[in-house]
Amino acid sequence: MSPRVVPDEEPIWRALADPTRRAILDELRGGARSTGALAAVFPTTRFAVMKHLGVLADAGLITIERRGRERLNHLNPVPLRVAYERWVRPLAGVTAHPAETAGHPEGPGRNLGARVEYGLDVRAEHTVKAGTERTWGALLDLADWWPRTWPEGERLAFEPRLGGRLGTTAEGRTLDDGPGTLWGVVSALSPGRELVLDGSMGVRGPVAGQWRMILTPDGETTSVTVEHRVIGEIDEDTRAGFTLAWPGTLAALDSYLSRLSGRNDNQPVFPERNYGA
Repeated sequence: MSPRVVPDEEPIWRALADPTRRAILDELRGGARSTGALAAVFPTTRFAVMKHLGVLADAGLITIERRGRERLNHLNPVPLRVAYERWVRPLAGVTAHPAETAGHPEGPGRNLGARVEYGLDVRAEHTVKAGTERTWGALLDLADWWPRTWPEGERLAFEPRLGGRLGTTAEGRTLDDGPGTLWGVVSALSPGRELVLDGSMGVRGPVAGQWRMILTPDGETTSVTVEHRVIGEIDEDTRAGFTLAWPGTLAALDSYLSRLSGRNDNQPVFPERNYGA
């Protein structure tokens, strides 16, 4: 019988156990790096670095963006923050002030399974008058209908693929060559069902966030659900702003679909998409 009592369900700890993988994450703190650039930093083979990157990706600690033959690796801080909130923070007080827990009825470490406290936790739903396929196509055209919150002279840009970016950039420029702000990176994409982005979504300060759009077919309509969670310090005005804004964003998607409803359904409204590199 295995001596392990609790199943090993935390691949993040296995990923962080290796010093080379921790060093790779340190390199990515400064921004996305290509696999070749990372391989040049470490005194090992490119193949070994790719194996380490695979472990980090499986643990959700990095996301991978492919641009042609180039592979860019992005740090994903969300799992690290969740692990910190679940395991490190509850122990911090115990470690710093052991006397305070002596004789406490709960005892030290009893709160290790406490829920993560989110600075922002918003859920909104809206039913759009379109089938799932058309709704999905409109969702990926979000730069055309997203309510404007960015300054004049900038535009919203979205790359609808795994590892693709969502953010603002200067008019006439791309996310590669213009000044702007990165809102998030696509970490999961299931055509017709779900879109997930990891990033700040414009929230200021040292935060880690994730939002997802979930499509559920309902006859000739589609139920669209958004879930937006952020770990970190969030002020009341920001929390109230996002709570009010998400229903309006879903309504804007519905309005965009309504504007397209006059087109002939036999004609493709949305282009075929390549969700890879």
